[in-house]
Amino acid sequence: MARSSSWHRMSNFMRKYRKIPQSSFKTKWNENLKQKYAMEELRSNLLADSENGSVMRTLVSSFQLHNCEPTPQAYRFVIETLAKTSQLENIASVLDHLEVSEKFDTPESIFRDVIAAYGFSGRIEEAIDVFFKIPNFRCVPSAYTLNALLLVLVRKRQSLELVPEILVKASRMGVRLEESTFGILINALCRIGEVDCATELVRYMSEDSVIVDPRLYSLLLSSVCKHKDSSCFDVIGYLEDLRKTRFLPGLRDYTVVMRFLVEGGRGKEVVSVLNQMKCDRIDPDVVCYTIVLLGVIADEDYPKADKLFDELLLLGLDPDVYTYNVYINGLCKQNDIEGAIKMMSSMNKLGSEPNVVTYNIVIKGLVKAGDLSRAKTLWKEMEMNGVNRNSHTYDIMISAYIEVDEVVCAQGLLEEAFNMNLFVKSSKIEEVISRLCEKGLMDKAVELLAHLV
Repeated sequence: MARSSSWHRMSNFMRKYRKIPQSSFKTKWNENLKQKYAMEELRSNLLADSENGSVMRTLVSSFQLHNCEPTPQAYRFVIETLAKTSQLENIASVLDHLEVSEKFDTPESIFRDVIAAYGFSGRIEEAIDVFFKIPNFRCVPSAYTLNALLLVLVRKRQSLELVPEILVKASRMGVRLEESTFGILINALCRIGEVDCATELVRYMSEDSVIVDPRLYSLLLSSVCKHKDSSCFDVIGYLEDLRKTRFLPGLRDYTVVMRFLVEGGRGKEVVSVLNQMKCDRIDPDVVCYTIVLLGVIADEDYPKADKLFDELLLLGLDPDVYTYNVYINGLCKQNDIEGAIKMMSSMNKLGSEPNVVTYNIVIKGLVKAGDLSRAKTLWKEMEMNGVNRNSHTYDIMISAYIEVDEVVCAQGLLEEAFNMNLFVKSSKIEEVISRLCEKGLMDKAVELLAHLV
């Protein structure tokens, strides 16, 4: 019975209007097709017309031609085109038309594009003005557009000073700060060295139950190690404070702390950091052991250095050339030249060839021990093994020849260094010139003087 009644109503409708009622799906499909053609018309005409300043006329006429209204996508395309072609002065007219003439809710992505275009072109005031006018466009601003504005402001210190006022006004507009917003601010503070402010901001996030990206903690730690005084700053205590805020430091974080302590000459504290790593069940790598070796050798704790070197071998780690150089330097500091030469000769067997730094360390140790003959042997060995000498190598040997009053040999090395375009300290050249003059070798002295000039 219900079906018959429905059929009669449909029949009456068809008799009265002589047509079948149009479905909403067909209407929407037809509208989408018209908008597609309008967008194609806009794309083909916009670039030429924008140069004549008739952007809005092109936008409106493209859609009127196909009997439809401009879409948010059309406005976004126009703004992107103006930004790419550096016609930012025409964006204002587009926004005015969007604000006054359109009725749809404007997508927030349009304002992100406008803010970025203005901001990265140095139009900071216009970018800020657009953000605070977003509600006029039937749009609710959020952290999405606030972040776009902050990314513009934090690029320079001058505009960075505007951030506190912007955040206060944004809060009054109902914009809630998100984790990504804090990340932008912390990155900016760390970049300019305001690590204390950045630390307070992270603490606030933790106390306010905001999820903190572990990368922010790592950024804080590396920034502290970059900007604080390595000789006195309590970086271990700082690390412990971060751990209380649920930060779990990784291998890279511990490496940064170790390097900071070594730079400050605090070798004993480096060992304690290594021990903490082991307690946290983080396996130290060769880089960690190399840094710790550097610290304990600088502190002249040679027994500890031997123990650490044996430990890394027992753990199955393969020392690289940097590790060997640090350890060999420690042997030379102990005047154990034989041990240093033996270690250098065993490097090849262990798959790590000595480099110029290795030779420089051992040659310097031999010169210091008064064994110039073996230093000369290593000097020749470098050439045989294809290791290029650097300025420091020449500096060591020139000083050695001056020390034993073999000034002609020193002069020969200087000439060789000049021919290789290597930098030699002017004080060394002056000293050799002086010694040559004392020996009456004026011609050679004049040649070196010409190089010095």
